[in-house]
Amino acid sequence: MKIGGMPTAQSLIKNKRRMQELIKYGKKIVEAGLAHSHFGNVSKRVGDQMLISTTGSMLDELEGQIVTVPVDTASPDELDVIASTEVNVHRAIYKATSALAILHGHSKYAVTMSMLLYEPGEQMLIVPEDAESVYVLHEIPVVRGGVGSAELARNAANALRDHKGIIVQGHGTFARGATVDEAYVILSSVEHACTVKYLVDSAKKRINV
Repeated sequence: MKIGGMPTAQSLIKNKRRMQELIKYGKKIVEAGLAHSHFGNVSKRVGDQMLISTTGSMLDELEGQIVTVPVDTASPDELDVIASTEVNVHRAIYKATSALAILHGHSKYAVTMSMLLYEPGEQMLIVPEDAESVYVLHEIPVVRGGVGSAELARNAANALRDHKGIIVQGHGTFARGATVDEAYVILSSVEHACTVKYLVDSAKKRINV
């Protein structure tokens, strides 16, 4: 809330807490191996604005590396130039879904599994092998699109309307949630599902040789 165009002390405190939450989960993403330090990005929606990590920032060192920009794609902000290169992907997802938080990682098995799929079209599917992943994710869409591109923004937003986690082929994972914590659970679940599926598929190939 603003008084005379200036943010109130209460709103500034809330914003600092939101930034601290993103800083906390940026560290957790790197510690869990869901992204290397210089890869990935995090954001949180607050009304018609979003807090998002800056381009080139390290996920485990996000102090002072989070900016606030509008969600509306028709109202770009001067801070867009330092916001993550995926800022328009985050915008598209927020506009198309009920997400209040988005985490983007680059976990190894998820990227590997996405590169083993060669189906035509804009979207493919990975069906998990283990019961927990089926329960949490049901299935994992794999979409195409260049980093930060309009194609990726469109495909990611469309896939995340009906799913909470996706993989961009050869690139990384996106997870959405009503909270940052929920998005982190989904990000972790996608990597877990892909790890189990890769190991099961590899074992089956060895047995059938």
